[in-house]
Amino acid sequence: MNSLEEQIRNINWNNPNEVINFYESNLLYYNNYEIIDSLDKINDFVTIKLHYANSLFDNSRFDKVTEVLEQVRELLIRLGKDHWNYEQSERHERFLTGMVLGKKQQFKTSHSIFKKLVKEDPEHYYYQVWYDHTKIGLYNWIFNLFSYSGLALILLDLVFELDEKLSFDPGTIGLVLAGLSFLTQKGISEYYKKKKSANKR
Repeated sequence: MNSLEEQIRNINWNNPNEVINFYESNLLYYNNYEIIDSLDKINDFVTIKLHYANSLFDNSRFDKVTEVLEQVRELLIRLGKDHWNYEQSERHERFLTGMVLGKKQQFKTSHSIFKKLVKEDPEHYYYQVWYDHTKIGLYNWIFNLFSYSGLALILLDLVFELDEKLSFDPGTIGLVLAGLSFLTQKGISEYYKKKKSANKR
């Protein structure tokens, strides 16, 4: 069996399944992170756990990502802010945390994370992408409210024939509300997609 160092050298870090298989085949070792005290070893654990968290995110295992990032935060405290790899690793941890919260539609917290990250590094492409994504998410409840209100008016009109009892047609109003909500949301999404493509060039 190859040593841990040999396994690490042979990993394709761009292959999420390979990274997950490596980490989980050495789970007992990496779960004993609390007993290590060497700064070099702590830094190695932080790096490996961040790679693992990335790969878990790519496989949509978001709860597991959160669990691993809690361990990363503990290790970063022990690593210390003066360490050469602290800032980059701490930003990466926040980036992954923000993405997981975004996937779970916890847009308020996620957006505040990406707002800070964009301020710290305005040129970072993916910080900006996720900042825009969570910004749209913050306003989803408004679009959903109009959509559901429009659908409710259409349904009520169909069931109770309200257009015959009222001086206006609730079904038409409901259709307009739902349609405008959909088109506005779609338009904003397309705007940010074009903006993202322009920034990528």
